[in-house]
Amino acid sequence: MPCLNDCSQVGICSFNDTCICSPCYIGNSCEINTNVIQFSLTFAMHWDIRQASLNSNFNTPGFIYTTIIALMLFMAVINNIVCLQTFLLQDIRLTNCGMLQIFYCISGLIAIVGMQLRMLTMLIFDELIQAYPYRYAACNIIPVIVILMGTVCMWLSSILIIEFVLLECFNLSLYRSRRFSVISSIICLLLTIGTHMHEIIARHPLPDPMHPDSYSCTFAYPLPLDIIDKILRVCHIIIPLGIQFIGSICILISITRRTLLVRDRYDYCQVFISEFIKRKHFFVPQLFIILSNLPHLILHLKDPCEDAPDIPLLRIHVAFNILVYLPPSMTFFIYIFPSKSYMHKFEKTFLGRLFKRIFQRNKEKKPYEWNQLIMIYRTKFITLVSHTKQTIKTNILC
Repeated sequence: MPCLNDCSQVGICSFNDTCICSPCYIGNSCEINTNVIQFSLTFAMHWDIRQASLNSNFNTPGFIYTTIIALMLFMAVINNIVCLQTFLLQDIRLTNCGMLQIFYCISGLIAIVGMQLRMLTMLIFDELIQAYPYRYAACNIIPVIVILMGTVCMWLSSILIIEFVLLECFNLSLYRSRRFSVISSIICLLLTIGTHMHEIIARHPLPDPMHPDSYSCTFAYPLPLDIIDKILRVCHIIIPLGIQFIGSICILISITRRTLLVRDRYDYCQVFISEFIKRKHFFVPQLFIILSNLPHLILHLKDPCEDAPDIPLLRIHVAFNILVYLPPSMTFFIYIFPSKSYMHKFEKTFLGRLFKRIFQRNKEKKPYEWNQLIMIYRTKFITLVSHTKQTIKTNILC
């Protein structure tokens, strides 16, 4: 006997005329896809915020997500402005490394600003504005630009490690022509746009079946395009991470071998570790980027179905997705701070001189404040001891 409800391809008709849905699907006909992998980051947040609002007056997930994205925007603006001031100095911008780092800062800043903009539209305007042009921009344009710029940052960091390999292993000139950085960045941007174009075309702001007054940004692609999309998304993570890992190892091995040869040493492991610490400016960005992207990649490869009603898993998905955008928010700490030469250049910029003055004033004030604090507590201690002695003498006489 056929089901009264027409089950979709992911549902099985049961004996009592109801559809038994596969994981990540709900609804009378299993028509609602709840796989958060196919949600945009902001819609995954929105799902969590909406579920929390049904159970509590104070929306804790909404407050946490808004605070985190706002802090990331603040960090990204400060870090990238500081980095751009440093990288635009003549000695740095004349190199391929400097050009690639300038492009990285610009791409990262666009990604974080786009994420904050989409967060604001989701929280404020999504339920107020019903016009299709707005929904198309909020669902098809802004999130795709965020993903696209994040992917560009991944590839630029990979090209940067390739430049390090060329300098370290092949002894190319640091101040050679900047064609490599410009051409490779343009190719990277065009390939990234080409491999994300289907997201702009195929995404649809569909009405949310569970909440008719809302809609969902879904990745509902036809089967062949869905397979291609999954392959592209994995390649955009695995290939750059692989390049960065292999490039870092090649640089470290080259430095270690040269050190062993020049200093006539044979303790390979000890030299390997000491050179890694000594030349950390080569490896800190790559290590940080790999650690930021690896949890998200492992989660998606491990479990292709992440069911949105499973709130802990949904929040893990959101946290790992936000972690991917952490390196573009902390460019100063991964590119400038570990490098002594870059820190020296940074101190020559306007912001560098300003920060130096502030820290110098704090250093001058701290010894004075500390001595004052010591004198106050010393006086109090002496007074307490004197008072105790006087009390003991009085009790003895009595």
